[in-house]
Amino acid sequence: MAAQQIYVLGSDGNLWLEQGPFSGEQIPPPRVPVDGNVDLDAAFQAFYSNEVLVCGSDGNLWLEEGPFGTVPLPNSSYPPAPRSRYQIDGNAAAFFAWSPGDIFVLGTDGNLWLEFGFGTTLPTVPPPRTQIDGSVVEFQPMSLQEVFVLGQDGNLWHELGPFGTVPLSPCNGGTAGCRSQVDANVRDFMAVDSEHVYVVDNNNNLWLEQGPFGRQIPPSHIPVDGNVAGIWAVDSEEIYVLGTDGNLWLENAPFGVVPLPPCSQTSGFGKGFGCRTLIYSNVAAFGVFPDAGGIFVTDGNLDLWQLGTPNVQIDGNVIDFQPLSTEQMLARAESHSRPGASSTRPVRPTGIKRPSRPRKRA
Repeated sequence: MAAQQIYVLGSDGNLWLEQGPFSGEQIPPPRVPVDGNVDLDAAFQAFYSNEVLVCGSDGNLWLEEGPFGTVPLPNSSYPPAPRSRYQIDGNAAAFFAWSPGDIFVLGTDGNLWLEFGFGTTLPTVPPPRTQIDGSVVEFQPMSLQEVFVLGQDGNLWHELGPFGTVPLSPCNGGTAGCRSQVDANVRDFMAVDSEHVYVVDNNNNLWLEQGPFGRQIPPSHIPVDGNVAGIWAVDSEEIYVLGTDGNLWLENAPFGVVPLPPCSQTSGFGKGFGCRTLIYSNVAAFGVFPDAGGIFVTDGNLDLWQLGTPNVQIDGNVIDFQPLSTEQMLARAESHSRPGASSTRPVRPTGIKRPSRPRKRA
């Protein structure tokens, strides 16, 4: 499926909504400006072609409503009217919106919050919020009451709401208002579900770890690969792995052999054959969007490509990107408190290591 619309953040901090069909013959393609001076780490998260969260280089987080074309959009009350924006918070280092009305925000001070009730208080910044944890570098929500949290000390935790006490007490078999340590010496991670987490350690080794967590460190785990720069999990049996050499692989269980043999040398392809397939080389970052065109990569020159037959270049000097599904192109949010409105896809391309990268599993 060819991408038709994609948000693209340039290395100059300008955010664009680009329009397909993309052929590679026009670089950049037809596009409209969305915002400028966007933070290259916290970046943005789109709900629809006319609704996007944007973090400025000053740490201010905005909910912006199109149609776009004016930069910056004028300020407005919540929810913002068309062609306007509303400030959600300030001093943001990273964020993930479960819906436009429920947003996880990691502050520059390392405190992680779940924010809600926008526009109901004065002053409006910060909004009503509940603290989840402190000293956080990365997080991944599984629901509004379940979050994996990576601390500044390299300890990875599985945390269960209700939140508000920092730190939460150990679960020790409990299922609410507590946390269980998953592992230590963690550099990066991506959870598939509450019981399966891919973990990259400080030696760039990739492991698949299995719960229940909190009983031992490390938990039950199996090696998947080494020399890992970035990961994007499909499920507990399939994962995209970016190596430190810039090669992107699709790896299939059963795991345990490092490296897995090429699938061309085994009796079959895919899950159950314990092999891997080279997807692309010279990759700086990548994202997997099954409902919005498949696999997208930025190469070592920061050129953005949609992989297919043939591969198609979309733009150049790209730091971040998000293609839109057909639903996101046609639909518009009717409510700013609708739970799970954007809970079906990861937020960020992966590979270029950022100080904070919140993500939601596909």
